[in-house]
Formats: sequence, structure tokens, C-alpha cells
Amino acid sequence: MEEKMLERFTFSEEFKEKLVLLVMYRNQSAKEVAKSYRLPNVHILLNWINVYKKKLEKGAITLASMDPKKKDDPKALKQRIKQLEKSLEKANVLIYGLNSMIDYAEKELKVPVRKKRGTKP
Repeated sequence: MEEKMLERFTFSEEFKEKLVLLVMYRNQSAKEVAKSYRLPNVHILLNWINVYKKKLEKGAITLASMDPKKKDDPKALKQRIKQLEKSLEKANVLIYGLNSMIDYAEKELKVPVRKKRGTKP
């Protein structure tokens, strides 16, 4: 009986991402989205959003493409530029951190990580 209840509340990854994108990038409220898509409660959607944000911070996710209808709206374009700038900033911080880790490993731990130019395979 309990397995049937759990099956009733399983959702595809595409469905989860669609709802998360509605909240994060289309500025719809989580409560409204949860209600309109008949989720059992809004906390499920909030959990999906938190998981998505963590993946985004780790660089595992890129921004979704912009809605073609909004490409002519200056306000939407300005908002998109801000989103892209934040994403770029996070990516640059991630790259800097990874390069720092590689530099440390090569200098302090004597671990060759980067391939040297001109070396033969």
C-alpha cells in the first residue's frame, strides 16, 4: 500500500525542471505553480528548487534559454543580462578555484596535473 502511494508522487526530471524554471526564470510564485500543477504541497517544489540551485552553484547546470516571446521586451532582456552576468561571475569563481587547486597540487604536492607543452604522448 505504501509503495502505491509513493508511485503516485513520482515525477519525471523533465517535469521537475519545467516547474523549477517557471518559478526561477518566469517569476511565477512557487505556491501558484504547485497549485496549478496539482502538487500535493508547495514544499515538494521548494525542495526541487533547492536541488536545482545547488547544481547551478556547482556548475552542473547552465541557464535555460530565453523565451522567444520575451526577446523583444527590453525589460526582460535587461533581466536576462543580469542572470547571465551572475552566471558568468559564478563560472569565473569556479574556474579560479579549480585553477588554484591545480596550482597548489602542482607546487606543494608535486602532482603533475596540467599537460606540459611540447611533450610527446
